[in-house]
Amino acid sequence: MYSKSPKIFNFLLLSFLLYFIQISLCEVESNDKQFSPSHNNIEKRAPSTAVVLQYTFGGFGLVLFGLFLVLCYGISFCLNRKAMNDVILSIPWTLLDFILDALFVKNQGKDVPSLFMPSVIFLIGPVIVNIVLSLIIILNEKKKGSTEFRRWFYDNSSLAATAAVLAGADMSTLKLLYSEIFRMKKFNAPFSDDSKTMILWGCVISSIIADIPQFVIQILYKREVEGNYTLIPFLKLITISVKLPIGIIGRIFEALKDRRKPDKRRNNDNDNNNDNNNNDVEK
Repeated sequence: MYSKSPKIFNFLLLSFLLYFIQISLCEVESNDKQFSPSHNNIEKRAPSTAVVLQYTFGGFGLVLFGLFLVLCYGISFCLNRKAMNDVILSIPWTLLDFILDALFVKNQGKDVPSLFMPSVIFLIGPVIVNIVLSLIIILNEKKKGSTEFRRWFYDNSSLAATAAVLAGADMSTLKLLYSEIFRMKKFNAPFSDDSKTMILWGCVISSIIADIPQFVIQILYKREVEGNYTLIPFLKLITISVKLPIGIIGRIFEALKDRRKPDKRRNNDNDNNNDNNNNDVEK
């Protein structure tokens, strides 16, 4: 029963993304109607009603999707409380934010000419950097890692490749591979501590070169268009406003936690050495 949960999760996630793209296409069509010349008051009111409906359906879709993720999180938490269950919530949100960014560049990128090139650069550039860094981490782990990791890689190479591609949206996607969610072996890759540290710093780099510039672009866009603010920029501003502070704070805590590990190991080694010395004295 539980082995089917990830498949159901992936299917519903894909369905939601297709649903959202469909809404976005409808939004583009309504924008075309909004700018068409008309002298009829009824026709002038129609676009505003359509925009309200788009905001309503878009918000409703996000709420349903959020509830679904919470349900999946609860199932995984019950199966394994020590797993990195937060990836169930963070990764879909990251992918949604990336899709919104791509739709924003496609549909609203030229509304403010001065923001078009920065939007394209900070969409494509981080994707290339993240994918290259992800492949380097995985291939380096495969080359220098343990036999156990090589065995896992050969059994789950397609999953590793998919995660590396999805990491183009954000490096945190690689955490899925060793998250241990749903108690599945495919999500229990034996990455070394060095590789996990590289992934952590990759997440920090992703926030600096992608999230912060995109947040600034959305703020500037909102100031420029004012009354012409449509659905996609609205949702993009929401997702990046939530993702940015949570991502920065979470990664700072992870970095601090990662720095404490060597100190703990040194203390444990010192304690073991002291115990051995005491045993030798007693003898």
